[in-house]
Amino acid sequence: TLQIAPSDHSMDVLSLPRDPLREGLGSLKQQTLQTHPVEALLRNHGCNSQEMKRKMNDSLYGSAFSIRMELDAQILRKVRRLPGLPSSRIGLDNLQGRLDDFSFEDYLGLPENSEEPRVADLHATMDARIGFVSKIPVGRLGK
Repeated sequence: TLQIAPSDHSMDVLSLPRDPLREGLGSLKQQTLQTHPVEALLRNHGCNSQEMKRKMNDSLYGSAFSIRMELDAQILRKVRRLPGLPSSRIGLDNLQGRLDDFSFEDYLGLPENSEEPRVADLHATMDARIGFVSKIPVGRLGK
């Protein structure tokens, strides 16, 4: 039988009764974990906006343009500097239009701001990557 579920909204919602054998015992914690619809939209905004941009580019320029943009993004994701050197991936940020965005990741937790920076020896790191050595020695700056 259907029951009227209590709701804070102006309309009552019909729902099936809760089955504790199949769904487990209910708790207040589960009821409080329900998010507001705006919160869900904000969480998915990055994915939704990129998908909307891709669809808009498909309709304006054709599917070849979107495929080319995706291939360029895959290539730019693979580009890295030598081991031990910081890589900014500015090409990928430029392609995705994130150059004007300034977020926490841009200034918090940067290795050059740490009190005791550690730098790996470039030649030893490359030797370990190729397979000549199994351990990468790490030294301090200035030594």
